Amino acid sequence: RLCGYPPFYDENDAKLFEQILKAEYEFDSPYWDDISDSAKDFIQHLMEKDPSKRFTCEQALQHPW
Repeated sequence: RLCGYPPFYDENDAKLFEQILKAEYEFDSPYWDDISDSAKDFIQHLMEKDPSKRFTCEQALQHPW
């Protein structure tokens, strides 16, 4: 983990699954403040909700980060 915690969290499982299905996550400060924009871009492409827009393995391997 780049920031020290998972991308989705809620003590209520129903709310947790809702976050996952909606792909609701944030790069919270101060944990992400020192993480490069390139790393954030990479993660955003991997966490893309729409499978047709999400990185393939080959695209991920070609990312500059």
